[in-house]
Amino acid sequence: MPEIKPIEELEYSDDFMFHQVMKDDKICIGVLERLLKIKIDHIERVELEKPIKPYYQSKSIRLDVYIKDSDRVFDIEMQTKNYDNLPCRVRYYQSMIDVNALLKGQKYEQLNESFIIFICKEDPIGRNFPIYTYLETCQEDKSLLLNDRTHKYFFNAEAADDVKDVELRAFLNYIKTGTASDEFTNRIDSIVEEVKHNEDVKELYLFESIVIQDAKSEGRAEGLVEGAQQKAIETAIKMLKKNMEPQTIAEFVDLPVEKVQELKAQLAADKK
Repeated sequence: MPEIKPIEELEYSDDFMFHQVMKDDKICIGVLERLLKIKIDHIERVELEKPIKPYYQSKSIRLDVYIKDSDRVFDIEMQTKNYDNLPCRVRYYQSMIDVNALLKGQKYEQLNESFIIFICKEDPIGRNFPIYTYLETCQEDKSLLLNDRTHKYFFNAEAADDVKDVELRAFLNYIKTGTASDEFTNRIDSIVEEVKHNEDVKELYLFESIVIQDAKSEGRAEGLVEGAQQKAIETAIKMLKKNMEPQTIAEFVDLPVEKVQELKAQLAADKK
């Protein structure tokens, strides 16, 4: 089994750290506004207690950061390796997001506008563009868009120096080098340091790392989701015993607040 990277050596671009830092709503909004150049007044966390898997034989997915505002959904993924399968992966992610969003009886036009964003540490396409933007277009007339309200972006941190926008250049350079150079990336860096010194997070990271390695060695992708959820429940119980608020716990461990309240009720019942 490969050696687990110590949490003290994690960077924002590492999966676990990225997931922890992006729990901060202001950071999430800041990242989206820098990447997409759109204004976002608020975000809502799309609760996914279980992996998206519409049929029992379907391949499940676990999205890094899945959020929405009033009428748009955003999936933000950090990618540091394995670029060959990205196009097909994006295709599958889009289908799962749409299936998860549209309830039985709803009309197709009720699908939200969606943005799938991959932040890549290296060039995923090989053309040295800092940004690759993909929209569905008519091949006979490239100016004619399908207008299915889906957007796919690949951001290439390797080409950060070619970005004219100052804020986006600073952000991509931070992904590339790990060096903060403006107020926003300094804020991200400070949260990274906070995460590294949080004992509860350290315990969660160690457990998730072991689960990931076990899942890989046994060929079980579900092992990551199942194990991580079990550890989140165990951590939530510890925090409840310290009299922390369910809402705070839910945000910290990535469980629905209803699940944390259920755990709280179980603890209260056990004391009787």
